[in-house]
Amino acid sequence: MPYSVNVRTVAEFAFEGGDLAADYSAVERMREGMEGHLTLQRQLDSSWRTEEPQAIDVRLMDIDIRVQGRVDAVRRHAGALTIEEIKTTRRNPAHIGADEFPVHWAQAEMYAAMICKKEGYSVCEVALIYYNINGDRARLSRTYTADRLWALLIEYLSPYARWLMAMEEWRGKFMPSVSHLRFPFENYRDGQRQMAKNVYVAARDHRRVMIEAPTGIGKTAAALFGALKAMGEARISAIFYLTARTTGRRSAENALEIMRAQGLSVRSVTITAKEKACIPGDVNCRMCPYSAGYYDRRRAVLTMALQMEKLGAEEIRALAEEHELCPFELSLDLAENADVVICDYNYVFDPRVRLIRFFTRKSSCVLLVDEAHNLSERARDMLTAELSGREIARLRRDIGKNDPLYPALTKMLKALKAGEDFEDEVLTRAPDGVAIAADELMEALTDSIPAGHPEYRRLVRLLLDAAWYVRRHGEFSENESRAVLEKEGRLIRARLMCVDPANHLDKCLKKVGGAVFFSATLTPAEFYARQLAIREDEGDALLSLASPFPRENQLTLLLRSETRYARREESLGDICRGIYAMVSAKNGNYIACFPSYAYMNMAFERFQLMFPDVHLLKQRPGMTDMEREAFISEFQPGGKGRMLAFIALGGVFAEGVDLPGDRLSGAAIVSVGIPLICREREIIREFTDDGEGAGYDFAYTYPGFRRVQQAAGRVIRTETDRGVVLLMDDRFVQEKYVQLMPAHWNVRVMPDASAASAAIKRFWARQRPFP
Repeated sequence: MPYSVNVRTVAEFAFEGGDLAADYSAVERMREGMEGHLTLQRQLDSSWRTEEPQAIDVRLMDIDIRVQGRVDAVRRHAGALTIEEIKTTRRNPAHIGADEFPVHWAQAEMYAAMICKKEGYSVCEVALIYYNINGDRARLSRTYTADRLWALLIEYLSPYARWLMAMEEWRGKFMPSVSHLRFPFENYRDGQRQMAKNVYVAARDHRRVMIEAPTGIGKTAAALFGALKAMGEARISAIFYLTARTTGRRSAENALEIMRAQGLSVRSVTITAKEKACIPGDVNCRMCPYSAGYYDRRRAVLTMALQMEKLGAEEIRALAEEHELCPFELSLDLAENADVVICDYNYVFDPRVRLIRFFTRKSSCVLLVDEAHNLSERARDMLTAELSGREIARLRRDIGKNDPLYPALTKMLKALKAGEDFEDEVLTRAPDGVAIAADELMEALTDSIPAGHPEYRRLVRLLLDAAWYVRRHGEFSENESRAVLEKEGRLIRARLMCVDPANHLDKCLKKVGGAVFFSATLTPAEFYARQLAIREDEGDALLSLASPFPRENQLTLLLRSETRYARREESLGDICRGIYAMVSAKNGNYIACFPSYAYMNMAFERFQLMFPDVHLLKQRPGMTDMEREAFISEFQPGGKGRMLAFIALGGVFAEGVDLPGDRLSGAAIVSVGIPLICREREIIREFTDDGEGAGYDFAYTYPGFRRVQQAAGRVIRTETDRGVVLLMDDRFVQEKYVQLMPAHWNVRVMPDASAASAAIKRFWARQRPFP
């Protein structure tokens, strides 16, 4: 099967050079390009054909390559052939030199070569049409023989063919190593083999599968192993390991390192968020020395990187600093030639930042979606657009009346002005007025923001927000979204809220070869399957694996505590006594998880007064990566004292943190985790309501209990771990919560803290000491 490559890719590879463009400039140029193409193509007479697909197979350097694309305009008339390539520009087209853009000529010449070769034309006129948004145009024309055109196509294709040869050489190393790969651990844990097999089948057959597997089963290794085996049979082209957390990224990197130690040759690339990867730290691409001349220096570094197997954040940053390249853009370029790409969900599912080079057309890559229970809510955020009148007013005030952009912001604020009788609204139709004003604002801001403007970043952010709002307005559907208008003083915050992203996820998944969603918390299965666009009637599969660990290693107790908001103050003493019953039974490290920071702070202060003998930690909102690392480092094994950390349910320390052995001895989970009532969740509740309470469960019950399960999953991570899970809420005895509880919890209801203390002491008395 030949390698497929687009004409534009070949041309850019042959003549690459220049700077990186600012994000918003690239977005706007793409929009202008589409409009310019359509304008000119509509003006052509009937003798012309536009957007005509072309493809030809070429064998070069013993490699079969299919070159393909769409010709902007082609005319076959009276035995003569004419090719036109349309390019939009913001310059005066009359000032563009005939030889200024060889990459543009290369695209047109390759299309001409393809048609001459297939249809027998001996001569062809090739023209470039430059057009700007003011309607100015210029036409540059050249005439070629068919032999000359074919020679040019081979000349342009040769650098890409040499690159493919390097890829073939790597493939010759990768394929044998993966075919001989054995599972990276001495033995499978119960369920691991079954999971790896299901991942392999999903990748092999290009299906979707959702797998619920308990925390600590080794999901990462099983998923990567199964997908790599399918890749070794040439069933898939690449593996994308998607994770929302740094801990998930590290788990994937560590699993691959273990496999490399056993002989696997695999090239992996980790994509780090632009804000974290940026070397200057201000993400101002216009003024960044790592953006200037990026494409002039890129190819040599990509070639050098072919000798490297692991390209994580540190390795990519070192390459970028040495050669003065943007590390974020370099990671995207390196990903094109990786076997495994480790990145956040948004690079696949967010239309604004997804990897266009991978996910705009059908590919045979497979997605491994870690902590898949988070994806639906993340997708809602990705697809929601918002414009805040208050923020725009602040920006207008800060730039001042003398700024040329002041009138454009004023015009936008008129559309976001709240009348005297205005009340918050939730609409099934998006208001046109705000979108029209946002489109005009986008036009005014585009290419009008000086790089040195004191509010450059805020203006660029507003431009991107306006562009996104306009796009989401055009895509708005009452079957998936709601328009939310909220009063902000005398102004309005307009939000186009995605309520149900399942259809969008389904469209994204149709562009890949297969997808595996896995997590410890995917109950009830029907709820998550619907959210993740799993279609059992189309061959997709659901799999639930039992815990592989001995049940006697975890003690799960329930205290019927009162945690509802109205009773929290009076029940706080009982809550603290219950937590102390767990902590005092055995020296060690413990966590107490609360549904809000306010509740957590209140309990922290009371506990500190009641039990001063316990060493306490407390999570703070907005902690830096360094502060989080320091927090986790407090959980040392072999501690002789008692340490208790107060943390937030659903937060970074309650999900995804690995504290094996005796680094964590127990977790108290206060409340059933129900999220705070807010407008967004009420919209979800109303949207999904079936008249029998399903809406409330979708919006509150299931997301809340997921947090509970995740926090409880911190306790048992390996076969030798032992620990206590203390559930504290009288609602846990309700039938709907009992049905959600994993079988291995084997919950015992305690009458009070004293009984819980006695049960916990008996549990620890039966356990052997940790080595």
